[in-house]
Amino acid sequence: SSRAGRQQRAPLAAAVMGKHSKNNNERAFFSHAERQAAKYGRHSSGLLGGHNTAGGNFVDTGWGSHKRTLDSDAMKDLDACSLTLVPCVDPVITPKGVVYDKQVIYQYILDRKAEIERELRAWTAQQEAEAAGAASEAARAADQRVEEFVARQEGLSKSDLASRRPSDPSSSGGAVGALMGRTLVEDTGKHAADTSFWVPQLTPQSKSLLDKPDGVVRCPITNEPLKLKQLYPLSFTRADESLTSAETLAKPRNERYICPLSKKALSNTNPAAFLRPSGTVVSVSCVDSIIKKDMVDPFTDPPTRLKEKDIIPLRVEGTGFAAKTDEKALKVTKTDVMGF
Repeated sequence: SSRAGRQQRAPLAAAVMGKHSKNNNERAFFSHAERQAAKYGRHSSGLLGGHNTAGGNFVDTGWGSHKRTLDSDAMKDLDACSLTLVPCVDPVITPKGVVYDKQVIYQYILDRKAEIERELRAWTAQQEAEAAGAASEAARAADQRVEEFVARQEGLSKSDLASRRPSDPSSSGGAVGALMGRTLVEDTGKHAADTSFWVPQLTPQSKSLLDKPDGVVRCPITNEPLKLKQLYPLSFTRADESLTSAETLAKPRNERYICPLSKKALSNTNPAAFLRPSGTVVSVSCVDSIIKKDMVDPFTDPPTRLKEKDIIPLRVEGTGFAAKTDEKALKVTKTDVMGF
């Protein structure tokens, strides 16, 4: 009776262990299920909605890095430098709303200009070498035409003319392999360059050509031209005026600065905009409800008329929630800039 009961329970235990075996990571080999899960998605198969559950699939719920959720810790702070990702000591902003620390972005521009000069010198040397090679090839072709003309005047055949020239395996199409003065292989056939590619004279050479460098220093985030005169200083309003700059930077992200109009903390949840005439940073909600009604900067004396280009929203990455995260703002243009 007990033996029959164990036999009846065996298929059920096997079925349960069959599903669990896909999540087992103590084996010495990489199973097909684990390989598929590692290839796609962002969640492990053991989580809710994994590929072991009804409706689950590897593409949406695998282990790999094809997609992954970005939480608030993965988002840059509103007042953080876009290069160092730490709060700015002396913040500046570009016309596209990218915030940098003044010292950091100045050093980046200097390093990038030096890198452009090095790239330009290398490209110029390559152009000169190509021109010299073309001139040498043209001179060699001219000499060959002169030799052929003289040979025709003297009544020599092509074979006689070829015997006068020094033997050059790379130019005549032949190939000779030698070791310690002994000839190992001698191939003077028409297809020697294809069949005897291993001979040093016929080894294929790969040329790495340099493209003409871009002489413009570009923003590493937006890839737009970056100029010193277009870096505007930011003036944040401290939440506690009694604190020093270092003490303010040591505060949490939502306790450093406030909007001077609404007195609310500025953060990725409450994004801000920059008023170019005064350099003041206010919340976007105040810009929409107060500033844009009269289009004047209330922080200048007298108030200055504003244009649309004078109001620059600060680039905000998001909060980790879909309603407050703009995926377009998270996309960084791929550039080949160096120097930082």
